[in-house]
Amino acid sequence: MSFNLLGYIVFAFVASITPGPNNIMLFSYGRTNKIRDAISLMSGIMGGFFVVLYLSGYGITQAITASPVVEIILKVICSGWLVYLGFILSKVSSDIENDITKKLGFREAFLMQFINPKAIFMAMTGAAVFMPDLGNIHLNVFIFAVIFCMIGIPCMIIWLKMSGLVSKVLKSQRANKNLGYIIFGLMIFSAVSIWIK
Repeated sequence: MSFNLLGYIVFAFVASITPGPNNIMLFSYGRTNKIRDAISLMSGIMGGFFVVLYLSGYGITQAITASPVVEIILKVICSGWLVYLGFILSKVSSDIENDITKKLGFREAFLMQFINPKAIFMAMTGAAVFMPDLGNIHLNVFIFAVIFCMIGIPCMIIWLKMSGLVSKVLKSQRANKNLGYIIFGLMIFSAVSIWIK
């Protein structure tokens, strides 16, 4: 039995808290709508992402168990992507536009996960690198998906509820730089933890 739980938790947190289509949508939605109205939006995001996690868990795990070379290739690609993303996100912009003009619901948010490149890549990266090895593929995928969702839900709430605070904090050049350094450090830690078994 092997499972890099700490590395996976850090990866899931960094992947879930950093800006992406879902978080920007929640940020915009939180600025224009009541929190209570966002429950169906959050449920759709999490439901769709849970399915994407499951699909990635079964597909990537089978490819890795069939070929250790695939595991090495995916680790190299994922490490490179995390370092690249760390550089990009270290220059986070505070200019987030509010472009949600109508209330979105469960269906729209659920379906968006299947075309959301960040969600798909997060799920594939997590499955390729941090899939638990508990001797049962179904249990492995279930634990993988549940842990990611448990980390993701509070991150979604932060983006939704703190949209006003985030926009104020990110307008400061110094806060923007400090946030960039923190995100960059967490991304590098995630990239390094990919190689730790």
